[in-house]
Amino acid sequence: MGRQDFSCVGVGMTEAEAKEYARKEARDYSGHQEGYSGDINSATECHSKMISAPKFAKSCKVEKAVQKGARQWETVFVIEPIWGFSEGYNNKERAEVKTTQGDAIKKAKEMSLKFNKTFSVHIEKRLVTGDNKIAEITPKNSTAGKWKFWGLARC
Repeated sequence: MGRQDFSCVGVGMTEAEAKEYARKEARDYSGHQEGYSGDINSATECHSKMISAPKFAKSCKVEKAVQKGARQWETVFVIEPIWGFSEGYNNKERAEVKTTQGDAIKKAKEMSLKFNKTFSVHIEKRLVTGDNKIAEITPKNSTAGKWKFWGLARC
């Protein structure tokens, strides 16, 4: 076990993205090696310098999804413990009621007594039929920047 110099280049819209890209490339190239690859993914000391700045988009391309037919929604009352789930949580401390608010409160009272916990009841709307995607928005003409990374890594 020792240390060795490394240097590499990463791309991304931010320095953090570029560093994560470089780490992923190093993992893909040299594997895990229990933290002793000698690459950026096992760095103990790392410096960086921007080689080329990212170019951020000034506009976006919007591609709307086509929905055939009407979307159908359902109202659901969700009952969950306020202070989190018990150790070994297995979905018994969470319930959904699809009828009325009164039925949901009644069920929450039963659960509160059974589990000796405080429960909350909240309302949700869920999509039953139809596509949940309404559009895809993509930045136009953006270019990732490049950063050079160097330093010492465990090997």
